[in-house]
Amino acid sequence: MLIRHESQAAQYATQKEMGNEHSSTNRMAISAMSHMMKINKRQLLVLRDHCVCISEKGKTDSGYQISRSKLLASTTAVNLVHTPDYEVLEKLLILWDKNGTDRIDPLLFLAGVSPLASVMDVTTKLRFAFEVFDYKQTGTISRKNMESVLSAINKVSSFFGDAVLHEMQIGVITDDMFQVRTFGEDEDAVVYADKLFKMAVHPLTVEFVSGLGTARYGTVQ
Repeated sequence: MLIRHESQAAQYATQKEMGNEHSSTNRMAISAMSHMMKINKRQLLVLRDHCVCISEKGKTDSGYQISRSKLLASTTAVNLVHTPDYEVLEKLLILWDKNGTDRIDPLLFLAGVSPLASVMDVTTKLRFAFEVFDYKQTGTISRKNMESVLSAINKVSSFFGDAVLHEMQIGVITDDMFQVRTFGEDEDAVVYADKLFKMAVHPLTVEFVSGLGTARYGTVQ
C-alpha cells in the first residue's frame, strides 16, 4: 500500500513476533517495518524537539503546525538521511496530508509513526507514543488527545495496508480508559502511565495488534 519495502516487511513479519505481548502471530506490516527502520527512540525525540522549535502556532491537537518540507528538513537534525527511513517518512507525510493543506501537527504525526522507532511490546510502544506527544512532559493527557494519538497510530498503520480499527472503536478504548480515574485525575485528563497496561490488554487493542481489525486504508480518516 505505502512503499516498495512493504513486501519485505510482510515477509519479515512471518518470521518473527512483532512486539505483540498477547499474540505470537502478529503479521502487521508496520511492526515488521520497525525492525527494518534505523531510527531509534532518542532520535525521534530529538526530531520532535527540533520540529516544535521551528513550528508555528496552529489550531491543531497539540497547538503546533509545520509544513511537510520543514518537517522533512528537520530529519537532518538527527542525521536521518539513510533509507528506508527518510523515504518512509516522506511518503507517510504525503498520505497524512491528504487534503493538501501542507500543515502538519508535528507532535501528532510523530506520535503516529513512533511504533516505527520501537520493537518492544505493546505497552512500551504505547508509552512511547504518549511521551512523544507529551512534549511538555506533564505525564497527563486529555480524553481528546488520547483518542487523537491512538487514531494517529491507527491511521499510520492503515497506510501500510494493515487491517486496523474504526474510529468509533478508538473512541470506545478511550472512553474505557476514562471510566475509572485515580486520585488527582480530573474528568478531562489522566496520568497515561497508569492506563498503559489496561489499554494494552483491551480487547480492541488486542484485535488491532493481532491484525484482526475490520477497517482498511481509505476507511480510516
